[in-house]
This record gives sequence, C-alpha cells and structure tokens, in this order.
Amino acid sequence: MLYRFAWVLMWVTFRIYFRRIDVLGVDKIEPSKPSILIANHPASFLDAMVLAVFLKRDVHFYVRSDIFRHPLVLKILTGLHMIPIYSREHGMQHVGKNHMTFQRGKELLMMGDLLLIFPEGFSRRSKKMEPIKKGAARVALQTAFEDVGIPHLSIQSIALNYSFHGVRSDLLIHIGEKMDLERYRASFADLPSKAINELTSDMAVLFERNILHVNEEYKTQTAEEVLVFLYNECLQHKYNFFFQARALCAKLDAQDKVEFDLYTQQVTRYKELLALQKINDRALSSNPIHPVQLISNLFLTVELYLIGKLFWFIPGKLVKWMADKTVTRIDFYTSVTTGILAFVSLIWWVSLSAIAIFNGWDLLSVIFISAPLIAYITMQWEYDFIDLKAYYNLKRLKKHCPEVSREIAELRCMLLY
Repeated sequence: MLYRFAWVLMWVTFRIYFRRIDVLGVDKIEPSKPSILIANHPASFLDAMVLAVFLKRDVHFYVRSDIFRHPLVLKILTGLHMIPIYSREHGMQHVGKNHMTFQRGKELLMMGDLLLIFPEGFSRRSKKMEPIKKGAARVALQTAFEDVGIPHLSIQSIALNYSFHGVRSDLLIHIGEKMDLERYRASFADLPSKAINELTSDMAVLFERNILHVNEEYKTQTAEEVLVFLYNECLQHKYNFFFQARALCAKLDAQDKVEFDLYTQQVTRYKELLALQKINDRALSSNPIHPVQLISNLFLTVELYLIGKLFWFIPGKLVKWMADKTVTRIDFYTSVTTGILAFVSLIWWVSLSAIAIFNGWDLLSVIFISAPLIAYITMQWEYDFIDLKAYYNLKRLKKHCPEVSREIAELRCMLLY
C-alpha cells in the first residue's frame, strides 16, 4: 500500500520536475521473471526511485544501512522495498548482518521479483567507472544454483543519465544487455569463490559496455556538458542517443591532456557565445522549433501558467530553501529536492483543496484539485517560452551578425562530431 502510494506521488513529481524522460528498451525486462538489475549510481536515492517508477514492475533495492536505525524509519523504508546493506564504514560489527541482506535478496528473486543493485557501491557524480563489488555476483550465483535454485536467472544492465542535477533536467533510462548465468553452474559447484570472481569480472565488462562513462574523472564535467548538446540533437531520434553518447565518450577518452584542454576551451567558448547572444543549444539543433505552434500553445495556456505560478509559489520557494540548506553534495541535490517537493506539494495541495471544498468555493475547488496538472502545464509553458525566445534571438543573430552565427554553428559541429 505504501509502495503504491509513493509510486503515484513520485510519478507525478517526476513528470513535473524533469523536462524530458526517455525510457528506452523497457521491453527487455520480461514480465514476472526474476532478474538482478545492475545500474550506475549518479544521483543517490533518486536512481532507485526513477527505476521503481518507470520500469513497469516492482523493484526492490539495497540501501546503506545507517538510515534504518530508527524503528519507524525501518518500517517505512521496508514498505518502500528498501533492504539495508552494511559496509565497513558503518562499523565492522554490522558487516556480518549482510548474510541476512543477501538472503532477503535471494528470497525476493525466488518469488520472481526484480532486485536492483548498484555494483559500484556508492553514489557519485563522476562518470569514471569504479571497480565492481562482489555482492551482486554472490547474490546471483547463490540464488541461481544453491538449494532448489532458479532456472534462467539473468543479470540486466541499466544506464542512468541526468543532463544535470536540478529542475528541468533531462532523464534517460537505457535498458542495455543482459547475461545468463547458466555457464557458471559447473564452476560454482566446483569452487564458489572462483565462480563469484569470474562473474564479477564478466559483469564489469557488461557494465562498462552498457553505461556512459569516461576513463578519467577530470573529464566528467566536460563530458556531461557536451552530452546535453548531443541529447538536444537526438530529440527526434532518441534511440540513437545512447550509442552516439558512447562514441562521444570514447572520443574524449582518446584525447590526451593537451587535446582535451583545447576541447574544453571550445566548450567554454561555445557556452559563452550562447549566453552572450541569449540563445540556447536547443535552437541550434537539427530538430526544428515551430514558432507558430509555440506561440499558440503559450497564448492558449497563459492563464493556467499564471495560476500555476501563483498556486505553487510558496511551496516552490520553500522546497528550494530546504534543499539548499540541506544538501552539501551535488549528486544528492536532485534526490533530496524531488523527495521534499513530493511531500511538501502534497500537503499544500491537499490542504488548500480541502479548505476550498469545505467552504463551498466551487471554482477554487476545481482549480486546486487540478493543481498537479496545472503545475505540469506551467513547467511546459516555461520550456516553450525559453525555446521561442532562443529561436527569435538566433534568427536575429543570423540576419545581423552572420559571422558570429557561423562561429557558433561551427563550434557546435566540432564539439559533437
């Protein structure tokens, strides 16, 4: 019951918070079949939440144990399908409890559920791939081959990519390749520790092939910025983005320090020109902006936009203030903000709707009850307005300063290709 309530609440929140959400390859996750999901971990709790919401199946996942200390919190988080996992940093005396953690994962897989594991072990913004932990391989092989076992248990790779950490970012969930475990049966029966090491090594290869990453951590910032430009380029061909992004990351990896520094300077120059001319990268992409359609949408929904800005002004400011005061790490920002946004907005929405209904304010009751939909329209209105303004600024730039327009276009082409 709690999981279903949270699912609905976060589905609405994500649809408002993110500018665009693309879930590619979800059909690769077969209905009712058990699978261990392995995903990269760029945004703390948010990663598990978006997968639980958009994979169309219930997801159970491991979470660091220190947040489970209070009995009430333990009950709530367990109801949300979270399982505590214990690491050395939280005390060696607790590490032995991981036996129960792995056993719980095994039980869930035996029932045909999905178990999400972040094999790198911790959340961080860096796009540098970290060594794979052995926990996922241990759970997989013990579940598949010990006792009765589970035939055809698979490990499914998933890539998560956020264009940035904040409101209006784009979210990509790419379901990648999967691997079958049957070929490890004999090895596991002969020597379990060897089989676990072999599977961990093979998982690392699978993982590396199915996430977006760069080999040097210092290249992360530049890679993320250019991937935003590429994402805009692939708006009408979203299935191409992941593979083009992999190629772009490989291109950055192939650059030595001097080449990469020059490339980063070009990225900086491109962004400076965009800001100076008050245009955005979306306007320069090959996906056309239709000004007549945008103007019509803006005109027809302007009243709802104003109502949305007024209704959500107080909770919006409160959420931002709470997140800014609470978060100290950028990879936690979106996670904390969406969580606070969901519950603050729910309380605000229910309270004002109840007041309007109780007092018989019919028109306000309808408006307040429709507030989540109005919030979505409000965000879309702002996106359309930004794109329309950028379109006309670029058009004016091409007319009055064609040389600057050419420089911007050439820089963009150089960065992406």
